[in-house]
Amino acid sequence: MKKKGWIITSVIAVAVVAVAAFFGVRSSHYRDHFLPKTEVMGVTIGGKTVKAANQTLKAKLGNVTYQLTDHGKTVATVSGQELGLNRDYTTLLNKLIKKQNPWGFTTVVLAKGEQSALASSADQTAIKAYATSEAQSLNANRTAPEDAKVTVENGDYVIQKEKAGNQIDATKLANEIASTIQANQTEVQVAKSYVKPKVVSSDSELKAAVTKLKAISKIKAVITITNHKETIPTATLQSWLSYQDGAVAVSESGVAKYVASLATKYNTYDKSRQFQSTKRGTVTVPAGIYGWSIRQSAETKALIELIKKGADFDQTVLYQGTGYHADGTDIGNTYIEVDKVNQHEWFYKNGQLVMESDVVTGKPSTPTPSGVFDIWSKQRNATLVGEDYRTPVSYWMPIDNTGVGLHDASWQPTFGGDWYLKHGSHGCVNQPPAFIAKLWNVVSVGTPVVVF
Repeated sequence: MKKKGWIITSVIAVAVVAVAAFFGVRSSHYRDHFLPKTEVMGVTIGGKTVKAANQTLKAKLGNVTYQLTDHGKTVATVSGQELGLNRDYTTLLNKLIKKQNPWGFTTVVLAKGEQSALASSADQTAIKAYATSEAQSLNANRTAPEDAKVTVENGDYVIQKEKAGNQIDATKLANEIASTIQANQTEVQVAKSYVKPKVVSSDSELKAAVTKLKAISKIKAVITITNHKETIPTATLQSWLSYQDGAVAVSESGVAKYVASLATKYNTYDKSRQFQSTKRGTVTVPAGIYGWSIRQSAETKALIELIKKGADFDQTVLYQGTGYHADGTDIGNTYIEVDKVNQHEWFYKNGQLVMESDVVTGKPSTPTPSGVFDIWSKQRNATLVGEDYRTPVSYWMPIDNTGVGLHDASWQPTFGGDWYLKHGSHGCVNQPPAFIAKLWNVVSVGTPVVVF
């Protein structure tokens, strides 16, 4: 009995030694060989060294042909070599073999990121370059998608549904090619790479935009210009509104065009005027520096901001210049009138004649300009300087931007009549010293000066 037990023990010992020897040999072998049934992207590399596995992968993957199909129709083909799959896999295979257990029997399961790395990251540039080029080529005859948008139908805002297209997104196509390679497949589904509409009709932001657009289109938008009120027509207001880039937009060009039409209608700057003169009845006076104009750029921006708020408004127009009066008058009833034909000047205040005098205007070679101007400054003891003169005066009131103004002229022996024809000024309106001394005290800066 003892002899039998000894024999069994010996057999077991031999078996253990044999198994240990087997595993020792196996472990040593699989330190630099892949475990049986190891597969990478459909290519079996079990039992191979890294070098041999690398050659196998390069040969097999580089020779694979991939079909790009669109709803069952092949639209392009590309080889693995064109996609860079015949490259060197040594670095990635070394990482893989280090992960396996040489004592084990099961192969290493690759993580998704490792599969992606093996499939494409070593030459993403090739795949991206191919996808970009192919997408550009195929898209030449393909339809782009259309975003859902807000439109006007029968005077009401509605959402127009998005429209699908079949144009290809190059980045999506590159990812689809990589995924196909990783899955050990050869058919790339192009339809999965279609460019999708960015905005769809079910978007809550789009629905909110419709509500806001409807509210804005119904506001009462009024612009007050002097004694006039311009109400922006609903249809005009509605034509300016849209939904763009996720927000309600107001057409700047549309508003600017409307503001320009108001400027044409109401601006008084740079316009001739009909003037009721003291001695010559109604005369046409050309433009001078007097007058105001709408600040079109600022007015456009102001209106856009007011409209976006979605509330009724009555805005006083933004303007620049002189002569803007809320009651709609232009020159008004306080002004200085200079009649060059009659060589005479009048000062009216609140419609009543306050002062008048003969004057001397510019001689024919240097005439006093005609136009509607205004006194923009009052100076005492000034010196007038020209090309051939330097003349001190006691009272100086410039009326235009070329150096013309009203001033005393003590050197003139007489005023009025035809004296100006040979003895006229260089363009200024010469005043009797005693007259302008009194005028100085009763006129203010901004008083219109009508010269004709």
